Amino acid sequence: MRTWRVALATTAVGLLSATACTGGQSGQSGDSPDPLPTTYSGDPPPGSAGSPSRFLHGRGADGPDILDDAGGVRITSLGNAFLISSNSGEQHLLQRPEGGEVLWEGDQRIERIGSDRDGSEVLVLRSGSGDSATTTVVDDTGETVWRGSGPRERYLDGVVVRYPPEWSPDGPYGEFTVLDTGGNELWDFTFEEPPDSADSGDDDEDGTSEDGQEGKDEQDGQDEDDGTNRAGVPVGARQDTLLLDDGSGGLQARQLPRDGEEAGGTLWSVSGNASEIAGNVASPTPTPHLVDFYELPAQSGEPASGEGGTATDTAALFRWGFSQEPSVLTMHDLRSGELLWRLTEPGVNPAGREFDPDPVSGSVYDSTTRTLLLPQGSGQAPVAAVDLVTGAIRWEFDDADERAISPAFAWNGRIFGDTRGAGSDSSSQVVLEARTKETETGALDAYVETATEDGHILAVQNRQRFVFAPEEGAGRESPGSRE
Repeated sequence: MRTWRVALATTAVGLLSATACTGGQSGQSGDSPDPLPTTYSGDPPPGSAGSPSRFLHGRGADGPDILDDAGGVRITSLGNAFLISSNSGEQHLLQRPEGGEVLWEGDQRIERIGSDRDGSEVLVLRSGSGDSATTTVVDDTGETVWRGSGPRERYLDGVVVRYPPEWSPDGPYGEFTVLDTGGNELWDFTFEEPPDSADSGDDDEDGTSEDGQEGKDEQDGQDEDDGTNRAGVPVGARQDTLLLDDGSGGLQARQLPRDGEEAGGTLWSVSGNASEIAGNVASPTPTPHLVDFYELPAQSGEPASGEGGTATDTAALFRWGFSQEPSVLTMHDLRSGELLWRLTEPGVNPAGREFDPDPVSGSVYDSTTRTLLLPQGSGQAPVAAVDLVTGAIRWEFDDADERAISPAFAWNGRIFGDTRGAGSDSSSQVVLEARTKETETGALDAYVETATEDGHILAVQNRQRFVFAPEEGAGRESPGSRE
C-alpha cells in the first residue's frame, strides 16, 4: 500500500471567505486590525514564474468592489480569465489576470461552464424561471455569445437547438431545428418514434451498420428510417459535427454545413449492442453518455503545420452505463467514428438522465499528459485516472488516505486537490503528478486556488490572493476542458 507524502498548505475551512474582508481587516476583534499583507514570501507555486505580478485585496490592489464582499468571494477560471463570484449573492465578474481589467459582470445564476464549437470555455447563465427564463452565454473575453428566452431553445456546445413544443425525455420525438448563435438555421430534422422491433431495419445483430463497421454511411442525408440512420436528440457538438442520441442505445454523428456540404449527412453510427461496446455483458442495451471531446495526437504522427507540436485529431469519449455491470468507455475519432480504444471501468456507473448533455460531474482533465480523472459510482476506488491516448488506467485512489482527496482542477501535468481528515476543521492541498500519482516534493507556501488556460496562477497566502504569471511553455489546451 502506498504511503502518502502530503505536500500541503494547511488552511482553515473559512480561509477563502475570510480573504476578502472589507477594508483589509482580518475579521478579528480589536482596535487595530492587522492589515492584509501585500508581499509574498516563500517559493512560488509549481508551474509559475518568479514573483507575483499583483495582489487582489486591500489597499493598493485597486480591484473591483466585489473583492471587498463581506461574505468573501470564490475564484475559479474561465478560459484565460478569472471568474470571481460573491459568497453573499448572485454576483459574478470576469477579470483579466494581468492588470485586473474587468471584462464582464452580471447577477444571473451560473448554470454551468460550457464550450463553443471550437472547444473554448464559455459561461452559461440563467435568469428568471419557467417560460420566461433567459439564458445568456458569455465567453472569456466578456463578449455575449448568445442570449435566448423560453424553454424551447437551448445552447449546446456552440449551437442552439430548438426543441419540439412540450418536449421531454419521456416524449423526445418531434421536429428539431439546429441554429448557429447568430440565429441562422443550420439543419432541421424530424426525430420519429422507432418502428416495432420486428420491423427495426437492416442492422446486424451486433448493432453495427450493414457493412459491419461504424464508418461513413454511403447514403449521406437519407431520410428513411433504416435503424442506423434514424435521427435522435442532440447531445453534443464540436466543429462541424453534431452528435445525436436515439434513446435506444444508439449514437450517430451528423454533418453540419461545411465547405458546401449539405447538413444532416450521417458520418457514422454505433449501437450499445455492438460487440465492441457491450462485450460479453448479457444486460439490456447500455445507455451512452458523452463525456467530452478531446484533442489527441493524430494517428499519422506528423508534425502540425506551422507549429512545433504534433498534429491532433478531435475525438469523442462516451461512457456506456449498465444497470449492474461496470461501465464501458469508448473513444471514437469524431469524423470517421473509428473506435480508438475500449476500456471497462473499475466501478458501476449507471446512466443518469436520458439525453443528458452535461459532462460527467467531478471529472478533471489534464491536457498536458492527456490524463482524465473520472469518479466511480461504486467499486474499490472512487476515482480512476485514464490515459486518453492508450485507453489504459494510469492509477486509482487505493487506500483511505487517498480516498480522502477531492481532485479540484488540473494544470500543466499536475492535479490539485484537497484532503480532509476525519473530524478535522482544516483541509490540506495536495499536488499530484498526473501521470504517476506521486506527490510534489516539498511543502507548498501558498494554497493554489485556480489556474487559467494560458497559465496564470492564483494563490492564497496569509489572507491575501496573489497572481503569478506562467512559466515559459506552460498552459493547457482549451478543447475538452468541460470539467
